[in-house]
Amino acid sequence: MLADHEQDRLVELLVVTAEVIGDQLRPTTAAYMVGDLSCYPLAQLERALGACRRELKGRLSLAAVLERIDDGHPAPNEAWAVAIQAADERNTVVWTTLTQQAWNTALPLVQAGDKIAARQAFLETYTRLVKEARAARLPASYAPSLGFDLTSRNAALTDAVSKGLLAHDQVSDHLQLTAATPAFNPVALLAGKVEASPGANPKIRARLEELARELAA
Repeated sequence: MLADHEQDRLVELLVVTAEVIGDQLRPTTAAYMVGDLSCYPLAQLERALGACRRELKGRLSLAAVLERIDDGHPAPNEAWAVAIQAADERNTVVWTTLTQQAWNTALPLVQAGDKIAARQAFLETYTRLVKEARAARLPASYAPSLGFDLTSRNAALTDAVSKGLLAHDQVSDHLQLTAATPAFNPVALLAGKVEASPGANPKIRARLEELARELAA
């Protein structure tokens, strides 16, 4: 919830933004809009109103501001570009729950070979779901859909964790572990020699060298 001074600042921003795009917004109207917007951080609202000043012409509405708040929901075409990757079961896809729901609507059309109709169905469903989520002040929630290609799965999940879309705990069970490097040279051991591998840490290397001296004695 915005503090009182932040709400006053938001009223000013709303009035100024309306003037910039050729609209007029009375302070009382702006105050009512603040009541619907004050659950968002002021920094997010400032960015959203900046986008309104660049993109809108003629009228500033509450819906226009809400549409431009960065709540994590991808734009419809961006969501479709992610969803269509799930048509190939080899792919691991990291998407929002709303993207997944809209994809479930489009999937039968994709399977029937009509990607044009599938895309239209997806966009209509996704737009409606995002509108409902924003009305309920629900931010985006991400989840993985695992494909059977292990290499691409690892890359997709690692990338999602690095971008903050998923927590490491969510995907740790699905990430491939890098094989551990042996502390000794197994080929040399077959010849009766104890040699440390290049990646061995100094403590292990010293112990292996001591063991080699003992065997030589």
